[in-house]
Amino acid sequence: MYAIFHLQTTGGTWYWSVHFSRSGKYHARTFPELKYGGSDKALKAATAWRDEQLAKVPALTVAEFCQHKRSNNTSGVPGVHFLRPPVQPEGIWQAKLTLDGGRYTSKTFSVAKFGYQKAYELAVAARTEMLIVAKDKPYLYHPIAKRLAPKPKK
Repeated sequence: MYAIFHLQTTGGTWYWSVHFSRSGKYHARTFPELKYGGSDKALKAATAWRDEQLAKVPALTVAEFCQHKRSNNTSGVPGVHFLRPPVQPEGIWQAKLTLDGGRYTSKTFSVAKFGYQKAYELAVAARTEMLIVAKDKPYLYHPIAKRLAPKPKK
């Protein structure tokens, strides 16, 4: 069940726990079975709270997610990487963007052809163009999370 877990305290009391994060903020609440009058009622309350929260709290859009700089990024620009494939010992700069369903698009620029700095600049420009086509829909995978996500304002 999406974001809902059945857990037991060290004292032996069972409860349902809801926890998820959106845009770096953690959302959590517990639903003890004793307080709610049984497991089924506690689960029903947990599901209702989860659905209400997911409908209120917006998720990152695909474009926003693709702009997050990862901790292992060394180029300074999200989605731009320097690679040294065997056939290009001087290296290449690559601009890459992940699309729906795990697909991605990429463009590469040879250091041998353009020079190190120009290849980097071309990769950054290509990445910027790729972001323009990135959809402004929520970056979510689970069907329940997608169904309950707030609809974008037009």
